[in-house]
Parts: sequence; structure tokens; C-alpha cells
Amino acid sequence: MEFEFNFGEQKIVTAPKLDSTLYASVAGMVQQLSKDELVFMDKQEGINHVMTLQVLQAMGLTQQFKPMHEHISVIEQNIPELNGQTAAIEKVLGFLKSKQLIISEQQWLERVKTKHAEDRHVPYAGMVIRTCQRPDNLQRLLESLAQYHQHHGGHDVVYVFDDSSDNKSQEANQKVCQSAKINVTYHGQSWQHQFISMLKQEFSDDAAKIDWLLSESNGFTGGRVWNLALLALAGKKFTFFDDDYLMQPRKPKHQAEVDVNLADYVDLNVGFGLNIRSIKALSEQVDEDVIKQMTEACGSYFGQWMNSNDDKSHSSLYGWRLMDLDRFNSQSIIKTTGNGTWGSPRAESNYWLYLLKGEERESFWQDRETYLDNIEASHLLHYSPNYQALSCSNFAPSAIDNSTFTPFVMPINKNEDHFFNCMMMGCYPNQVSLHFPYMMGHIQTSKRDRSSFNHVARRPNFNNFVADYVLSIIPNIFTHDEAVRYDNIRAAIDDLRTSSNQAIEQRLREYMTKTRSDLIYSLQNILDEVPDAPIYWQADVREIIQANGKAIKSNQPPVLSDWDESMDVESCVAKARYDLKEIVDAMKVWPKLWNFCLGQ
Repeated sequence: MEFEFNFGEQKIVTAPKLDSTLYASVAGMVQQLSKDELVFMDKQEGINHVMTLQVLQAMGLTQQFKPMHEHISVIEQNIPELNGQTAAIEKVLGFLKSKQLIISEQQWLERVKTKHAEDRHVPYAGMVIRTCQRPDNLQRLLESLAQYHQHHGGHDVVYVFDDSSDNKSQEANQKVCQSAKINVTYHGQSWQHQFISMLKQEFSDDAAKIDWLLSESNGFTGGRVWNLALLALAGKKFTFFDDDYLMQPRKPKHQAEVDVNLADYVDLNVGFGLNIRSIKALSEQVDEDVIKQMTEACGSYFGQWMNSNDDKSHSSLYGWRLMDLDRFNSQSIIKTTGNGTWGSPRAESNYWLYLLKGEERESFWQDRETYLDNIEASHLLHYSPNYQALSCSNFAPSAIDNSTFTPFVMPINKNEDHFFNCMMMGCYPNQVSLHFPYMMGHIQTSKRDRSSFNHVARRPNFNNFVADYVLSIIPNIFTHDEAVRYDNIRAAIDDLRTSSNQAIEQRLREYMTKTRSDLIYSLQNILDEVPDAPIYWQADVREIIQANGKAIKSNQPPVLSDWDESMDVESCVAKARYDLKEIVDAMKVWPKLWNFCLGQ
């Protein structure tokens, strides 16, 4: 028996192509007028719009950037009265678009990229290098910079600020500068003493605070020479590197076309190697003049930079709300830039390695032998695959716009850069810290025992504590005047300083507990996510969890990492109060110093 299947002539109808343009509703304030009617004030423009409750509900469902057909579908599903009323919904959304209460992705971008009558022409002072007792490092960096200049041209002035505590290192560093093949100005102890004396003579009542900000003291004092550079170069922008850098920009092999990521926080990518040779094998040289790109971007309006780099697309805004993008506007300035590193990481500990995901995590733990090397984070690539438009830099900036008032850096102890970055964000809430998708060499010759942190509970230092406190109060400051914002931050820190003993103790305990519990929560989730992970990796993760959990349950005194571990609660409170006073007093003096140097 034969069967014939014949469906006749079939005419294939192609579905109309849906418009993929992304739209989102604006944020605003609502006041009730009657049972079914209200007034909505556009937060951006300050204009009132009278509408029904149903229209407001529709606006509430269109807050995320999505194509119009997706918005219509969501509204139909969530407002029963409008189910099947596609035409009516389209009419209402069209009305909202005409009133600029719903705008497209391109309309938002055009607001940011508004052209200014005058460009910001910020003079470039040159490159600042921070060095200490490492003349070999300094020589290696200056030689790499000379080769860089030879390849790309340029004769930038280089300012070497020496933080060495002994005469022998200072003499060695000065000889390195004198023999360099590029234009180097050495700012050693003699210059520093003259500069500080000049400021003390001008501001004799503030001598003690000037010393705290700028003079030598015990411990790590890299922040004080950074402060000297900010004052000496007030009114200009400059690039900034430590002496363990190499001016040899690289990028990952087979890097895809880069775009501009507008997310406020993005983890950097990581690649592991057993030595410098293997790290270089995972990357390739960059022939572009990266330093010039960063210096030209620094100090520019972000929208202006986007206009001049229109070949670079931005990351999709799908799913974002306009309120997530409030930090960007036509006045947003690129106040700092950043870059990745190849070689040694910039982090002091290795906790962050256990938070890696996907392929990076598998590369981290791939076998026992490489894992033992990887936990020291000795050789790796640490980079962004695209441009990152951050509101707060992750590490010390590579370029700083010092043309308008710039806050000081914490003069003593590590994480001085975190305090500076948070203060910059506090003074300039709409700033952009533009991270470039390139890596500079960063080679630490001294061995760092980063894995030792696995055995003890996490203990942030005082600089971290104050910086994170600044971050917590920024949302409560509304003025855009950087001087007033700075004064408000100072007042908030002073408010904490003058609060009760109980309040300071509670703040310290809360901070320590949150730091540890956040780490535990993240690691617990990761353990649940990868139950078949290598035993040696699981053992280290559990050790970190146990150490931090034990510290939380013990309710021990909230001793920060740069304080004496034997301190009791009363001593912790007294130490915090004393250290906060030093910051508050220095904050009062710093604007006078910066403005005085600006006028020189």
C-alpha cells in the first residue's frame, strides 16, 4: 500500500522583524491626587505629569531597558485589565515616549555625549615615579621607559619621588636618575625638605599636620610622596607608577574587539603562568601608544571621549535601569585612568583568587603542582577585556587629573590608594575612572607570602576602614561642589570621631564582622556550586571559612591589621578616635596647601 503525503502549495510568510531598540522609563517622584489619578515628577527634568494609576503601573514595568515588544508583553501579563489590549498599550507607551518619560538607549547616550562649547585642556606635567630602597627596580623602569619613548616618540618629563629611608638608597637612586637616557628630575630628601619647609613657613600654625601629610615616618609611607606630587603638580595632570612597573604594554592573545563597559563594578580577568615567560606566551605586545591614550583621556569629559572614540561601542544596556546610570551625565569627567598588569598582582593577599569563577577557577586549581604556585599569585595576567567606566578605581590610578581640587592620599600604611580613590569619588560623584584594556609589566622582585593569609581571619587595616566609611556616607551628600562635598566628608568623619565609645566600638565590630561574613558567604556559595572541586582547593577554602567563622563567634576585640594584636576593646576605641582626629585635622589643612601650590 502506498501513502502520498501532499500538503499542497505552501506559502512561507516571514514574520515582521521586531524593533530591537531598547527603551526604559525615567525615575521620578509620585504624589496622589485622587483615587485613580496622581502626579509624577520627572527626576531628571523636574517637570510634573498628571497620569492615571494604570499608566504609572505601566511605567513601573518599563524601568529596565528592553525592546518595546517585550515591555508590551510584560504589561499584558502583569496588569489584568490590559491583557490582550496591545493597541491600547502601544498608544500609551507612544504617549510616554513623546513626553520623554520613556527614552531610548540612544537618547540616553546622546545626553551623556552632549558637546561642550569648550574642551577641557588640562596641561600634562609628565610622569611621576614613586621609588624607595630599590635602585635596581628604578633603573629597570627608566630603561623600559626610554625604550618606550624611542619606539613611540615623546620626551615627557619624569619626576622621581624617593621614599627611601636611608642615605645609601637615596644616593643610588639619584645616580640612576642622572645616568638615565631620558629627562628625569629627582625629588629626593633635600628637595622634599625644602618643599615642606616652604609650606611650614607659609602655614606656620599647621606645621604638625604638614609633617603628618608629607614628612618621613616609620613604616610604609608611599602615600606621603604621592601627596608631595599632588602639591608640586597642582593644576596639571600626570601619569603615576611605582618603580616595580615596566613600560611594556601587553594585551591577552586573541583579544576580541573591545567595547566600553558601563557597569559600575566589574571583576578583572585573570590568567595564570608558572613564570614570566609563560605569562608573555599568553599575551602579546601592544604597538599603540598606551601612555598617550591615557593622558589624553584623563581630564576629558567622558562623553567627549566617547565622541572621539565613536569606533568603540558601549556594552548593551539591556536589563539596566536609568537610575543605574545616574552617575553619568554631560559633566562627567575622566578624573583618573587605570590599567591591568602582567607579572605580579597588586593585591597584598590572595583571598580574591578563591572567588574566581568558571575557566579562571579551573585554571587556578588545575593540578596540585601549579596550584601551589598559583596561590602565591606570583605570575599572572590581571586585566580588563574592555574599557571599564568605573566610578571608583580599583587600584592606584595610572593617570590623575589634578587640575581641580584633589584630596590627599593616606600618608602612612598600605591601601593608601583605596582611601584616595574613595575620596575622589566622594568629591566627584559623577567622575569616571577609565580602566584601559591593556596591561603594564609589574614585577615584584621580593617574595610575597600571600598564601599565609589563608590561615588567619581577614583583618582590614585602618585605611580600609576609613575609606569604606567614606563610601558609606557618599549617598547622603547631594551638592556637586567638590569643596563642599569634601567638607561634608570631613564633618562625617569628625562625627564618628566624636561619637560615644560604644558607637565607635560598634562601628569597628560591624565593619570586621561584615568583612568576614561577606567572604564566608561568597566562599560557601562557591563550595556548593562546585562539589567536585579538587580536595586541596576545598581544604584551603574551608580553612579560610573556619578561620573567619571562628573570629566572628569569638567576639574578640576589633583590632585592625595595622594595630597591635594585644589591644583590648578600650584601646581599639582610643586608637580609632586618635587616628580619626589626625585625618580630620589634616583634611582641614590640605585644601589650603593645594590651593597655595596651585597659585605658585
